[in-house]
Amino acid sequence: MPAVAAVARVSEATAYRYFPDLVSLLRAAVMTDDLVAALRSVTRGDDPVERIGQAAEILGQATLRRQGAVRVVVASTIARPVTAKDRPAYRFGLIEHALAPWIDRCGPAAQADVDELVRGLAVVVSAEAFFTLIDLCGLAPEAAIASLVATAQRMTAAAVAAIPTT
Repeated sequence: MPAVAAVARVSEATAYRYFPDLVSLLRAAVMTDDLVAALRSVTRGDDPVERIGQAAEILGQATLRRQGAVRVVVASTIARPVTAKDRPAYRFGLIEHALAPWIDRCGPAAQADVDELVRGLAVVVSAEAFFTLIDLCGLAPEAAIASLVATAQRMTAAAVAAIPTT
């Protein structure tokens, strides 16, 4: 925080007034883009498979652009799970927007299945999945994003085929 305050040309006291620690500063700075607005700008139809692919692409690219800060935020919530609730949850807004037209066609009886799909997609359309693919699987960032997109689309296609709509 002292280095951040110096670069911002404010006192440390001022920096700490707004951000009690470096993680809270990074959390605020990690994703300044409105990812749902970005998704709205590219979605044209109501095909949930295509739309979830676009959502995965947008989150993957945003994570890649700010990968250092995202890693710090993820690591901080792993080290201190009680802070996880304060972590940005952009994936849920993207998933909700991507699936909204299809969910509207699903009846209330399908709610449990829809919720299960959303939970599954939250694992795939995520910074954690992106980091697993590049760090542990050795994929290049663009290949990792393509893998996230393909996996999210396969999951969604399977759910769309299995869950009746009205």
